[in-house]
This record gives sequence, structure tokens and C-alpha cells, in this order.
Amino acid sequence: MKPPRLFALCILPVLVCGVIMFSGPGRSLAVFYQKHYVVERDRDKDILCDPYVVQKDDFVVRILEQRGDIAHKDFPKFLDIFKRINPRVQDMDLIYPDQQILIPLRILEPGTLSGQETGQVTIPVIPITGLSENLKQFADPYTVEYGDWISRLISERFGRYGSDGYKRGMRLFKMMNPEIKDPDKVRAGARIRLPDPEIKKEPWYADVMEQARPAAVQEPSDKDNAVESGRAANIRADTIDKSQNDAKTGKPSVSVQWFADLSVLAKAAEILDVRIFDKGRYYFPRSGEKDLSLDLSKTPVVEISDGRKFLLTRRQWISPGDQAVLQVYWRNLEVLFVPRQPALTWLLEKLIPKLDPEGYQNRMEIDDKGLNTVLRGQFIYQPPENRNTIYLNIFSDPEMKTPESVCAYLESRAITVRDWVETPEKSGWIVHDTELSNARRPEPPGVQTRRPERLVRFLVEKLGYTYHENIEVCFPYAGFQVRAAANLLSLGKNAEMLIDYGDLQGDAVDAIEKTGFRVLQIPPGSEPDTILEQLGDVLNLEIMPDPIFWTANRPRIHNISLQVPGVLVSSRNRGGGKRILLSDVPVAREFLSYFDQQDISVIRIH
Repeated sequence: MKPPRLFALCILPVLVCGVIMFSGPGRSLAVFYQKHYVVERDRDKDILCDPYVVQKDDFVVRILEQRGDIAHKDFPKFLDIFKRINPRVQDMDLIYPDQQILIPLRILEPGTLSGQETGQVTIPVIPITGLSENLKQFADPYTVEYGDWISRLISERFGRYGSDGYKRGMRLFKMMNPEIKDPDKVRAGARIRLPDPEIKKEPWYADVMEQARPAAVQEPSDKDNAVESGRAANIRADTIDKSQNDAKTGKPSVSVQWFADLSVLAKAAEILDVRIFDKGRYYFPRSGEKDLSLDLSKTPVVEISDGRKFLLTRRQWISPGDQAVLQVYWRNLEVLFVPRQPALTWLLEKLIPKLDPEGYQNRMEIDDKGLNTVLRGQFIYQPPENRNTIYLNIFSDPEMKTPESVCAYLESRAITVRDWVETPEKSGWIVHDTELSNARRPEPPGVQTRRPERLVRFLVEKLGYTYHENIEVCFPYAGFQVRAAANLLSLGKNAEMLIDYGDLQGDAVDAIEKTGFRVLQIPPGSEPDTILEQLGDVLNLEIMPDPIFWTANRPRIHNISLQVPGVLVSSRNRGGGKRILLSDVPVAREFLSYFDQQDISVIRIH
């Protein structure tokens, strides 16, 4: 084969230059462009930005959803970055055609791109022509197994069903598997290519996905792509319901993957990830008698991953002799007698102990360097061949979901959260998106408690007050005008207070207060508890030692609590009820995300 011929082509020399490469006769044309990006500095982080000229009918939220890869993970943070790097955009709801803005694409670690420190980088971009062949280097070979769904495989890698990341993952799957015309008809045993999530770290990823978006976007059908699995019954996802995400408030949406099959056994099989056989008939030879016939539609069989089988039947339908015949051929079979119409919870209570020989528990405690997390729930168990413990609850309302940040923390401790919604009309999974931002969340700010003035300043400013250090105070004393230095705390509405850390001596405090100023004296070396008590009286603070946080919006009997050693300080006077958590133990970064969502500032004291 002759080596490829290279032809140089100059296109838009100011912004873009390109090279066209022919791979030989009969091959797809591959075009590689080089595009210029800007690197902006935001809060000590490098942000890769795409210069953009606003078009007619553009609005900020849509632009960010289409271009910013972190939008579906942390949309409020994404909006904040946009605001800070575009100070000329005064109103997020008002942008105008021909206005020049910067679109933040991703957070860069130092030294990620050549020329990053200069603020200008050039990145190769692969447009759609010949894309499927070029992207196969980012594909993982995979053999489809019984019970697999293409949509679930993609959502596990790229984000919850229906999210922007999921849609991009499905487009990548179709490009990498052009021979698959309908993902709904992929059979068990088929060899496919799954896109590698690492492709999202490529600088050109967002640009390629934008060009790959069809003119009239036709996403996969609402039904999940169930794989046909012979006699084993599979459950197909019916719809994905998602509450409206409020881009301004940052309130996370709740996605639920509803299932069409509402039979109790089908729901139990889906929840426990086991196979059910409920169609067809088996025949078992008996010496000198008619073969024993087993109708799976009446007496279904559940099979778990280690090969054990459980026959679900009524006691009067099968005799001890019939049981003995069945166990001759199925030695790993156990018969479970069920009532006529078993409830879902009842069935789970019977099957989960078969999965975990230790049975299940309702409470589990995690001690993490002083942080105490307690899981309370319906089922906490260890399934076979699974390293993770399962924390399972059945809810009647999607709003009872476990927050994503808490799910991510538990996942890091080898605990998988499964929230199932059971209503009279529908049943399904609450879909959790636990993927965190690529940028590691910084440690919370620290303050030294042996310096009372630092602790006081940090607290009052976090609570929204204005604080000035070393203000000159002039007051009459013994017939003279005396000058001294103090610290001024503005309480609003022309109310001020002086804070003294031991610098004012003798009768100076009385003399100052006679002029109308109130003075708060905090002696050097005061303990944090004493300082908080003094400030609490002045600022009307609520102080809660070793606070307990109930992390989800549901009854405590099935909730997760987090107790943090330290103090939770809440302001009754300031708008919005500002809260500050002071602790001397490290808080896991997933919980930092949780506290961010609760508008709680975390401060590490030492």
C-alpha cells in the first residue's frame, strides 16, 4: 500500500488551518483541522474557552448545554464560570447577535496543552468525515451478554439516561458500530464496540460532538434497548421521566427509569439483577410414571449469578415427591412457597437472604476519620460475586432520592445505592448521576483557632457582615483626646461595634462606650466555643455542636445521616439563613459537594 499523500490547504488563515489526508482508493476522506482556543484564568484554574459570536435566537443556557461538557454534571458551577469570564454579560437572559463571548469547555490541569501558559492554544479537530474509523481507537471491544441493554451500557459510561452526556455516548456508539442499524435488535453474543469515557478528556471532544449532531436530532426511542435473551424474561424500560432542571437555582432534576412490566416477579428480578424463566414448559422423567410437567408460567424459576435456582410455587401445587424429582435434575434448586399475590417487599425479603447467606440488615455505620455516616434502610446486603454492598430502598416518590454526592461517597466506600420507586401506576429506578467534575474539588479553607482575630474575621465575613481591622478610634479620656486602634464590625442600619482583642487597657473601654460605641472584648487565647458564644449573643446566631445532617428528603427510618464533629453556625438575621460548618476533621470531597448544594460553607479549624 502506498503511503498517504498529504495536501496542504489553507482555510480561514486567521482562525483555522487544515490538512486533508487521503487514505487510498475506497477509503473515507479524513480531514484534520486546527482550531484556536483561549485559556482564561478563573479562581486559580485554567479554563479552556471557545471564542463565540452570538447568533440570532441564541441564549446562554442552550449554548452551554450544547458545548460545555461539564454542563450536565454541575450546571450551576458551569454558569458561574461563564459569568466570571464574561463580565460584559450583565444579564444572563440578554445576549445579542454579533456579541462576542467565551464558552467555557473544560477545566485544564497545569501543563495539559502546549502553549497553555500563554493563554492561546491550538488543538486538532476531526470533523465528521471518516469519523467512525478515526474514533475506533477510543472503543473497547465487548461481547453482549444476556440481560444487557445498550442504553444501560452507555449510561454507565457517559451519564444518566436522557442527559447530554448520554446522548453524546449514543452518537459515539452509532459511529463506532456503523454495521448496527438498530440498537434494539442486538443479540446476546454479538461483538460490539463501546466508546471509552476517556475520549471526553480529549480537547476536541466537544467540538466533534457538536459537528456530529444531526441537523434534525433524532435521539433513541424512549424504550431502552433490551437484548433478546432466549427463555430468560427481560424487562424493557418504558420511559425516562425527568423533572425540569432549573438552571438559575441549580436544583437537580430527578430522573426515573420506568418499566413496562408491572408484575411483582418481574420487578423483583429487575431490582435484584437475577434472571427469571416464566415461559415454556419443562418435562422431568419419572420411573414408571408419566413425566413431571413444570409450567413456568405458573411456577416460574429464578436463577442467580452463581447458578442457584429457586422455584416459586404454591404449596398445594407440588408434592414432596415432585420436589425430589426436580432436585435430581436440578441439584442446585430450592423450592420457595409463595402466597397467591405476594407483595414486592415480601418477595424481596424471601429472595435477598438467598443472595446473601448473612441475610440483610437495616442499619450500617461508617466511621471515616471522625465523620460518622449511618445508613438506615429496608435492605442492606452483599449479593454474590459483587464486591459492593447494596443499599436498597423502595420509595413512593422520586423526590425521596438519595443525593448524587452522597451516592458518590458511598460508592467510594464500596456501597452501591439503589433507589426504586413504586407507585400504583408505575415502577422503576431513580437514575443517579454520580460522575463528578474533572477538576478535583479544593480543600475547604482553614483558619487557626489560636488566633481569635482570624477566626472572628472569617466567621463574620462568611455570614455577610463587613469587618475592618485596625481602625483608629479617638475618644475623650481624663480630659484628653486619646487615640487607639480597634476593629470595626458593621451590623447594618448604621449600627457598628468595636471588637478588641486585649489592646484596650484600663478604663478605655468604658470611655469608648460613653461615646455611643459598643465594645466586644475577646481576650487573647480564647477558645473557639467561647468566641462563638460571644458572637452568638451579638449577632443572634444559632450554634449547634456536632450537627447531624439528614441527607435525603424522606423519613428517617430509611434515611442516611451524617454527623460531623464540630459546630454548625446559623445566622437568624442575615437573608437566606447563612450557615457555616466548622470542623477539625477532614470532610470527604463528595460531602463538600453535598454541603455546597445545601448552601453550607465548610471551614477546617486547626
